[in-house]
Amino acid sequence: MIRRHMFMSALAATVALSGCGGGKGGATPTPTASPTPTPTPSPTYAAFPLAAAAEFNTYSAAISYTGDPATSAVTLGAASTETLSTRVRLATDSAINTGTYVMRENTEESRFCVPTGQTCTSTLVTPSAAANPEFVFRTNDATTAGKFAQVEYLNNVIPTTITSDAGLALTRVSYANWWRGDSTAGQKRLAYTAWGYSTALSDMPTTGTVAYTNRITGRLVSTSGTTTAINQVTGTVTMNVNFATGVVDMAFTLSTIPAGGGAQVAYANFTAQGAIPVGQNQWTGSFTNASPLSGTLAGGFFGSQGEQIGVVFSASGTLGGAQQRLIGVVIGKK
Repeated sequence: MIRRHMFMSALAATVALSGCGGGKGGATPTPTASPTPTPTPSPTYAAFPLAAAAEFNTYSAAISYTGDPATSAVTLGAASTETLSTRVRLATDSAINTGTYVMRENTEESRFCVPTGQTCTSTLVTPSAAANPEFVFRTNDATTAGKFAQVEYLNNVIPTTITSDAGLALTRVSYANWWRGDSTAGQKRLAYTAWGYSTALSDMPTTGTVAYTNRITGRLVSTSGTTTAINQVTGTVTMNVNFATGVVDMAFTLSTIPAGGGAQVAYANFTAQGAIPVGQNQWTGSFTNASPLSGTLAGGFFGSQGEQIGVVFSASGTLGGAQQRLIGVVIGKK
C-alpha cells in the first residue's frame, strides 16, 4: 500500500510539471505586432500671385486725424493695432482691369476698380507693372469737397505683372494700405494691413532662432505750430524670432520721404519686443522705452514653418517738439 501510494504521488508530480510548461518542449507565444504609426502630412499652402479673386482677413494698424493739413495743424487721433480679425478685411483680384478691389472696416467700405464698363469711378494712379512695387487706386468724390479713398496694394497678386523686386515678390504674405477722408475739414483715417496664407498651428516651429529679411512702408503725420506734414516712411528693419521661447525682437531705422519728392530724411530709430503665445501663429508687442514714440505691434507667420512674416505697427507721441502719429507695415522672409 505504501509503495502504490508513493508511485501515484510521483506520477502526479510529473504530470503537474509537464502542465506548467517548464520543459524544453513548451510552445513559444507569438508576439503581437505593433502598428506602424501613420506620419502626419505636412500642411500645403496656396501662393501669390492669385489665380482668381479672393478675400482675406487682416492684421491691421490704424491712426486718424481731423482737419485740413494744407491749411492748419490737424487734430491727431488715437493709434492702435489689431491681430488677425474679420473686422478689417479685404477683397482682391488677379485681373487689374476687370477685378473689383474692396477694403472694409466694420461697416465702412471702399470699392475700387478700373472704370471699363463697371460701376466704378476709381482712377488707377499706379498700374500693376514689374517696375512698380505697388499698384494704387484712388477715388475722389464728385459731390463732397475733399472726400476721397485710396488704397495701395503690394504688387505681388497680379499674375502677369508682379513686381520685379525679389524682396517684395513674396508668395505667402502681402499688404494693403487704405487712406480715406470724409471731407476737406473732416476726419481722415489710415489702416495698414498684412494678410495672406497663415502658417498652420501644427506647422509652427518650436525650436531655433530665425532672422528675417524685411521691407517696410508707412506714413508719419506730424503737427508743429499751425502746420501739418504727412510723409511716407521707409527704412530698414531687423527681426529675430526665438521659437523656443517665443520672444520676438525688432529694430527699426526709419527715414521719411518728402511729399514733394527728393532725398530721404533720417527720422528715428526704434526697438520693439513681442511674444508668441504657446501654440499660436501670431503675436503682439510694443516699442521699448528707448524708442522716441510709444506704440504697439501685431504680427503673424505665413507659409510653411513660418517662412514669411507680416507685422503692422502704430505709435504716438512728441518728437522734436512736434506731435506725431506713425503707422506702417513690415513684411519679410527667412
